[in-house]
Amino acid sequence: MESRKPTSSDLAVLRAMALFRALPDPAFRRIAEIVSVADLPKGHVLFHQGDGADRLYGVISGWVEVYRDVESGDRAVLGLFGRGETFAEAAMFLGGGFPASAGTVVACRICMFDRPAFERLLAADPQLCRGMLGSLAIHLHRVTHDVEQLQTRNGRQRLAGFLLRLCEGRTGRVEVTLPFDKALIAARLGMKPESLSRSFAGLRPSGVRVAHSVVTIDDTRRLADYCRNGTLRSRRPA
Repeated sequence: MESRKPTSSDLAVLRAMALFRALPDPAFRRIAEIVSVADLPKGHVLFHQGDGADRLYGVISGWVEVYRDVESGDRAVLGLFGRGETFAEAAMFLGGGFPASAGTVVACRICMFDRPAFERLLAADPQLCRGMLGSLAIHLHRVTHDVEQLQTRNGRQRLAGFLLRLCEGRTGRVEVTLPFDKALIAARLGMKPESLSRSFAGLRPSGVRVAHSVVTIDDTRRLADYCRNGTLRSRRPA
């Protein structure tokens, strides 16, 4: 993996990450001195389960999956991380090996921190320690949210939540492109590929249409209502 120093655009994404956004400028400048970035193709394995947990990672662009291969031959997708998200924090600081594997699902630009350099910064900067705790809390909240969705929401609601995440805060009528293949989306949402197709069909009354990898959402607020309560809000008269 060929790595290089970050560009100003890379640092802008890094600055907005939950781990670093609360840091004062002098502390962030020290972070910028130890980070490296790499452009990776689709299918690149960042680490295997059991490898030494010696790095912390962040996503500048693209998507990374964290997964475990199970005895049945299937892959259990534990997390999908996109632009502005970090992963492998807990594993790095617990030491030992990574508890899961990670790989790119599309071409990605990744930032990386070696464990010794990052630990030296933590020892010297309590604010960075607080940032780390905040990042881990966000991940815990996300895992709790994912478990809740799997247990309390049907497949159509889980798909609606995934599509709303792709909207990145945009409202009204939105068009999004699915960032990776539908089989991976299905695995992340805890369903079979054929169930995902049925869920897309079931969202048509909610104003969702899919053509290949492009999804059109007529009204994000209406879809959010359905995601929350499983019932459709009446259309407003034209």
